[in-house]
Amino acid sequence: MRTAIDLNCDMGESFGRYKLGHDEEVIRLISSANVACGFHAGDPHVMRNTVALAVQHGVRIGAHPSLPDLLGFGRRRMTVTTEEVRDYFVYQIGALRAFVEAAGGRLQHVKMHGALFEMACADDSLTRAMCEATKSVDRDLIWLTPAGWTTEVARESGLRVVEEFYADRAYHPNKTLVSRKKPGAVIHDAQRIRDRLLQVLETGAVTTIEGVKIGFEFDSICVHGDTQDALEIVRIARQACEERGFAIRPMAESTR
Repeated sequence: MRTAIDLNCDMGESFGRYKLGHDEEVIRLISSANVACGFHAGDPHVMRNTVALAVQHGVRIGAHPSLPDLLGFGRRRMTVTTEEVRDYFVYQIGALRAFVEAAGGRLQHVKMHGALFEMACADDSLTRAMCEATKSVDRDLIWLTPAGWTTEVARESGLRVVEEFYADRAYHPNKTLVSRKKPGAVIHDAQRIRDRLLQVLETGAVTTIEGVKIGFEFDSICVHGDTQDALEIVRIARQACEERGFAIRPMAESTR
């Protein structure tokens, strides 16, 4: 029986003189941080500072690799080969791993960013390339993935898998996320987010944007760090978990 759950958030998404997110406040409430590696956001200084912040607060760190798309924040699909994707992952994971180890920590997990998820869902060969790249850097890294997707390929690649539920994103019945281009894709209403979390924590199911209830198995809850109300949402997520008797623990410690 599960008694703990991981709470993860995308972080380190500032770039140069441009600040994005509420990292200093959010870091105090989560257990795992997905840190941008410079391709969709972040830069070497932001990466170093974000890693230091996580280490300071006892938060475990994961790499959040992306397509090389700063202008599009990694949310635009690109035509890439499996070899290119593999190199993108090794490059980004390796860079963040160096910062983590220099700060006295150890990299916990890897989570694909943005359009890579949509591309992976449509092409197992891309998923396999990303998983193989992850394992080549460190075979003990956890593969963090949206619930119901890429899990089989990741496990076949020999990676430990943790599935996540998005607290602030609407779903379709096939467990894909509603496109950000559509109304209601990102949920901002605090009460609605709380109700969804309580529903999925109590029943293991959530209501999709079409009104259909679907089941979820997950060990981590994700909150996006680049939304204006990220801090409030993280607080809601943490409170909902604690109210239902779940301790907040890093995914390396909280999986069933």
